[in-house]
Amino acid sequence: MQFSCNQDTLAKYLNIISRVVSSKPGLPILNNVQFETSKGKLIMTATDLEIGINTWIGADVKSEGKTTVPAKQLTEFVTSIPADTVDATLENQTFNISTTNNSANFNTISAEEFPSVALVTDTKPLLKISKDDLVKAVNRVAFASATDDIKPVLTGVLIEINGESVSFVGTDGLRLSRQIVKLDSSAEKDANMLVPVKALLEISHIVSEIGEDDDIEIYLIEDRNQVLFRYSDVDLVSRLIDGQFPEYRQIIPTGYKTMCKISKTDFINSLKVTNIIAKSVLGNKLILDIDPKSNKITLSATQTDLGSNKSIFEGNIDGDMLKIAFSSRLLTDILNHIDCEDITFECSETVKPGVFKIVDDPDFVHLVMPMML
Repeated sequence: MQFSCNQDTLAKYLNIISRVVSSKPGLPILNNVQFETSKGKLIMTATDLEIGINTWIGADVKSEGKTTVPAKQLTEFVTSIPADTVDATLENQTFNISTTNNSANFNTISAEEFPSVALVTDTKPLLKISKDDLVKAVNRVAFASATDDIKPVLTGVLIEINGESVSFVGTDGLRLSRQIVKLDSSAEKDANMLVPVKALLEISHIVSEIGEDDDIEIYLIEDRNQVLFRYSDVDLVSRLIDGQFPEYRQIIPTGYKTMCKISKTDFINSLKVTNIIAKSVLGNKLILDIDPKSNKITLSATQTDLGSNKSIFEGNIDGDMLKIAFSSRLLTDILNHIDCEDITFECSETVKPGVFKIVDDPDFVHLVMPMML
């Protein structure tokens, strides 16, 4: 194998694929990135057995071949050298890489031992979604999923495909986020899939790194229980999570008794003040006193051994007066993931979820379960 390519392109795509390389793999070869030269292109592949990435970059291929190279050290070397033409050769299981003033040699492992990562060719995608819509949905939903494996189905995001709309839903049992995205054209078929959060965060990162205007194509590989996201010259393949996602629709309130139109910034600023005490309270508990007569919301927290504090901000409030308690951590999380200033907060009773919505986007909803007063 022998090829040449640009340092900046090689560094960019090595940084993208090396993110899925496990830091402590069970198999030594999973420390490596696979290189394959074929038909004037360099194909690079990395996987941790849960997620795999294939990417193609242009290269001057002098001879074809395949091998695997330590990902971390190779990436560090390539990103550390100046922009230049990179020459690479494989000789006697040693990968030699050099520029005008820099060179390195890496021991390789035969590509025959490298796990296969699914490829999709000559197949229509299940759907196409704009990169902006996907990044928005991931940002607004993924954080609400569980981070532990006690209930594996809650560590993923449910993607529900129905005609010309796609719903992204995440929950950890204490909160729930849903973002509906309208597609430019109808999906090939209706389908539901439970995608690990890590995979969605990775495709969102890839979009931000590459920055092309291409749509993202999504393929369902049913015989392998996998999903493939294709964006520009990158394919990200992920396993799907088995199991039944909770029936969430029945817990989304259809009405309210109290509704507050508020500024996200005002709410966050009051949370910062109240959290000085609330972060020391069991469950980070704080109390909201909502007063429609004065159009004011009072946030307060009390810790017996420490003291108490409160912060007041104004909004446009309709409905009943209400006192309700929430975890300040959960409130801070949702406000940090809403990218719009004008929001609404709806609630009905002290034991029913609080509902966050975005004024200009009726397709988003976030529920937060209350705490006991």
